[in-house]
Amino acid sequence: MGDRLKNLRHSTSDALEVIRKLGSPEVHMSIEKIHQTTQEAKEIMESLRKPEMVKNIDNIRLTAEAIESTSKRLENSVLEIKKTQLLEKASETLVAAREALASPENKNNLSEVTSTVKEAILSLTGLIDEIRLTVSESKKSGLFRSAGEMVRETSDLYHTMRD
Repeated sequence: MGDRLKNLRHSTSDALEVIRKLGSPEVHMSIEKIHQTTQEAKEIMESLRKPEMVKNIDNIRLTAEAIESTSKRLENSVLEIKKTQLLEKASETLVAAREALASPENKNNLSEVTSTVKEAILSLTGLIDEIRLTVSESKKSGLFRSAGEMVRETSDLYHTMRD
């Protein structure tokens, strides 16, 4: 029985020591910081669930998807321009025109050279118009190279908030 009393006294002493430490200012400050952080996290979660915020997140997602779509269209346009070899043809036409102008025997065929130069100018004008249209569309949508990443992050955030 004496050992039990000693163990009980020792356990009680340990419990009192723990209670004293829990009452220390450092522990109170830590608990207060945890409480503040928890409150701020709750406020953030509540604000993210508000209809306005859900709508904003959805709008961001839609914008990111539009940017991704524009990016794909721009890439397709560039590939199409490469497939048609428009730039190569224009370059070849300019080289041919330059050679024709430099050649002494072709100086008499000035009308042919003029026609070749006109074709080159028309080809370049068409290319410039296509590029202007593509750049104009990308300016309107704010095209970014990292559009795919932004879409994925926004979509993940939207789905997380929705769930």
